[in-house]
Amino acid sequence: MLAPSAYLLGGVQDWLASLVPGLRAGGHEVTVAVPNGDHHRHGPYDQAYPALSAQPLANPSGSAEGRIRAIADLLGGLNPQLVLGVNLVDLYPAAQRARRQGRFHGRVVMTLHALQAEYFDDLRRHGDGIDAVIATNRLACRLASELGGMDPGRVLYAPYGVPVPPWQAPEGDPAATLKLAWVGRLEQAQKRVHDLPPLLTALEALGLNLQLNIAGDGEERPSLERSLAPWIGRGSVRMLGHVDQPRLAKEIYGDHHALVITSAWETGPIVAWQAMASGMAVVSSRYVGSGLEGALEHDATALLFPCGDVAAAAAQLARLRQGALLQRLSRAGHALVARRYSGSASLAAWRRALTQVMELPWLPEIPPEPDPAPAGRLDRWLGRRRGEDLRRLLGQRFRHHSAGSEWPHSSGASDGAAEAALLAAAGRLDHPSAPHG
Repeated sequence: MLAPSAYLLGGVQDWLASLVPGLRAGGHEVTVAVPNGDHHRHGPYDQAYPALSAQPLANPSGSAEGRIRAIADLLGGLNPQLVLGVNLVDLYPAAQRARRQGRFHGRVVMTLHALQAEYFDDLRRHGDGIDAVIATNRLACRLASELGGMDPGRVLYAPYGVPVPPWQAPEGDPAATLKLAWVGRLEQAQKRVHDLPPLLTALEALGLNLQLNIAGDGEERPSLERSLAPWIGRGSVRMLGHVDQPRLAKEIYGDHHALVITSAWETGPIVAWQAMASGMAVVSSRYVGSGLEGALEHDATALLFPCGDVAAAAAQLARLRQGALLQRLSRAGHALVARRYSGSASLAAWRRALTQVMELPWLPEIPPEPDPAPAGRLDRWLGRRRGEDLRRLLGQRFRHHSAGSEWPHSSGASDGAAEAALLAAAGRLDHPSAPHG
């Protein structure tokens, strides 16, 4: 498995940290490799996830050709039966090169964890050399074939999984104080964190006495703290910053009535399954990704509201003052996660998917390796490969200002218009009866 190492927090990291030990315990030999550079650093990643025993992947020159060589050499040395890519797009041309050189004879799998246009662009660009896609969400599976152009027979589903302890009812009287939690990355485009201040205003107008704890960190934290200052000053909102999994289990999932989800899209989220496993109710936007997945059903396993509609969200949250409703949702959510998203159910699904990949027909041919733009003057003068040879001989190295340029997630840059178009198209597939702008 190849994964980024610049990001130590989030659902994808939690998924990898639980999946790999499970596969190894079942007899699979799994090697995890992560980049080691200025922004992607193997050391901190290895300290955060020691059970993965990840090995470093170095690119001495910092160029695109250097990334491709590093991965091709890794594949040539290991010659694995399967290689799974986790948001490292250079895997695909590197695998094509190693195949053409006769050093790698295995299958290439894209694991898909996001509903973002750039990943479906990558499928269209590199799909002829990708044996299969494994997505963690039913809508993502549909999009991989309908927008990414993958053969539907090569698109497989395997969800995230979480530990599921015995059911326990949420503690405390929700009519006296409704204890709410919001957990995730503090950003706006996907998570819509700036819906929280108007939501609190709407809840106050309904006369609710509440406590909201926000666990997470991200680029919007300073502005969100300013917006929430009145509630923070009164003690009804606490911003906890990053909270690791042991603390989440103890301080959040075991001590709140409901999890609030405000997202525009999700391919899980793992936090929903974790909250439901702990006995919390979930009150969520009808985010893109929730429809075809079919896990969050209004008034059955969760309470739902239109994305961005804070008045509707407040009305649903106010219903949780009814203890009987809270307990019914708690029981139903716990049963759902135990059945579909437990660690054992997820591991079994991933094992099935990997077996299915090995049974697929071989791709008809190895496509030509794409030719990226020259990295600099040496590439323009000598060609990409000879330019890289000289760059390494001279010890020249590109310096990157961000993790995304050092080891890109995808081939394309994020484009607001493209993301909006994707979200609209995905919403029509996921919620066909809902109005779409």
